[in-house]
Amino acid sequence: MSGFAAVVLFVVGVIGLVGAVNALRRPRPERHPALQPWWLPAMLVAELIPIRIAFHAVIGVVAIWLGALEHPTGQIGVALTVLTWIGYGVLQARAHRALPVLRRALAEIGIDDLEAEVEWRRALAGYPYRTPDHIEVLEDVEYSDGLTLDLYRTAGHGKPIVVQIHGGGWRGGHKRQQARPLLHRMARDGWLAASVSYPLSPQATFPDHLIALKRAIAFLRQNAAEFGGDGSFIAVTGGSAGGHLSALLALTANRPEYQPGFESTDTSVQAAVPLYGVYDFLNRNETRDNWPLIPRAVMKEPVDPDSPRYREASPLDQVHQDAPPFFVIHGTHDSLVRSDEARHFVDALRAESRSPVAYAEVPGATHAFDIAHSVRTHQVVSGVQAFLDEMAEQLRPSRHEIDS
Repeated sequence: MSGFAAVVLFVVGVIGLVGAVNALRRPRPERHPALQPWWLPAMLVAELIPIRIAFHAVIGVVAIWLGALEHPTGQIGVALTVLTWIGYGVLQARAHRALPVLRRALAEIGIDDLEAEVEWRRALAGYPYRTPDHIEVLEDVEYSDGLTLDLYRTAGHGKPIVVQIHGGGWRGGHKRQQARPLLHRMARDGWLAASVSYPLSPQATFPDHLIALKRAIAFLRQNAAEFGGDGSFIAVTGGSAGGHLSALLALTANRPEYQPGFESTDTSVQAAVPLYGVYDFLNRNETRDNWPLIPRAVMKEPVDPDSPRYREASPLDQVHQDAPPFFVIHGTHDSLVRSDEARHFVDALRAESRSPVAYAEVPGATHAFDIAHSVRTHQVVSGVQAFLDEMAEQLRPSRHEIDS
């Protein structure tokens, strides 16, 4: 039994150390894609450090109790575990560096009162999907034929609205899988939070996704009072494909070509917070790999720099002076979509838009980092909340204006 315990301790140590090193590595454009950090393992390590430390501790204690240290393999396993924990310490320290970055980003647009709230019990557990008891969830509210949204709310009325658009490469994902920490926080603190489904590729072809989301905005604005919301202020957020779609939704307000049958309906949004999004379908700055899924599944036509459809699908090409306020968030360690993608988009926004534009490049954050209740996620959620609260305060009509 001691020999088996030694082997288990060694194998767990190897896997743990490889995972820690992978999460510590920063993506580099000069590297071959196969040599970049593996995204999903990096995210699962970097955002779930407390759970991983507990796992290694339990394995180590049991293995040592069974006599693993009697064998060289077990001794090496202990050394590997110690190195893994050192890596975890560096990763956790990096996670705490998100707050200063967020503060600087928001201070640039005049928001100086950011205080991070970390719900430690949830951050240590990591599990994001249980909804707190004090939040009511209305599931599968139909906003268009076969398309639904979930609403998160507490008691009250006249709440500003935040709409979450899930990612998943435009062909996957689910409205209950992502951004739960943000949805729960916003609902708890007086917002009506909506998580929206939309048509997925390959069945859907751009702009089907965008048209459906505009229907969701129209539905929420027209029915806001029924659900306790205030349709005069709707913010939109989302990650990855949801970051792309939330940015595009914010930049194409009331465009009749994207509103067939409801051309006169107001589909504007008052603020946008895209996270780790794709902003250029043409990939002109080579900030990511050329993904075949975009021409094959989403656009259903070859990539062509002269194609109007590709430019229409790229938020980078839709920037204009009347864009709403933006808070763009990206991670330094995103190996799927490098942070350069966000920087080019932010530069374009700042050059054209008359509204505030904030940008935070979050240290150590990977793609989809905010799925988990982690220290970094809670800090970012606090930053998003501070931005949206300030925009709602500045841009919402007064109660007198609403009532009149």
